[in-house]
Amino acid sequence: MLSIMRRSSFFYLTHFMTFSLMPLVGSQGAVLFVFLWLPSSVLWSERGESYAFLRLLPIRDRDVVRAKLGLGLAAVIAYWAWLTLLTLVHWGVSAEFFARFSLINLLASTWPPLVALCYLGVWRLGARGMTFPLLTLMGVTAFIVLGFQARYFPHRGGDPLGLPAAPWPLQILLPAIGLVAFLLLARLGPRVKRNNDEHLQLP
Repeated sequence: MLSIMRRSSFFYLTHFMTFSLMPLVGSQGAVLFVFLWLPSSVLWSERGESYAFLRLLPIRDRDVVRAKLGLGLAAVIAYWAWLTLLTLVHWGVSAEFFARFSLINLLASTWPPLVALCYLGVWRLGARGMTFPLLTLMGVTAFIVLGFQARYFPHRGGDPLGLPAAPWPLQILLPAIGLVAFLLLARLGPRVKRNNDEHLQLP
């Protein structure tokens, strides 16, 4: 199980280190890059996975699913904490901080289900079958971030989005819903993976 974690975590760590630098160089749209690096981490780690080999090991499908989804959830939490810390350092305790913090919380509510859906798609269709949909998602995300960043994410010193902070109940409720959705999708993981092992012999 540790070898699976090491192999999968390589892509999460390298992508995290790459995109975590975006806020440091003034990219206000860095919060959107999560929709780029999470699917890419799932895709490339799964393309290098040999499920034919894993079937020879005394490892249950449930353990593999738990390890991979747990790794994805840990990556989400790490990036949420990183963005929150940078926002606090940059804005301080101010109206701009709470506006930015609420944006992070609202977007973060979609990240855990995104990870689960990416894994379920790969386990259902195979890494090759999911390559085009995930690359399309990443391409659309890159277009949105690069094409509209100047309009929606003003330069340093500006009020992010020019919007007030979202109500606190909403900031708590939506991430909670996202986590529940992740847990429900995670329960499907072992069955989806087990029922499609024949299709997943080759990445």
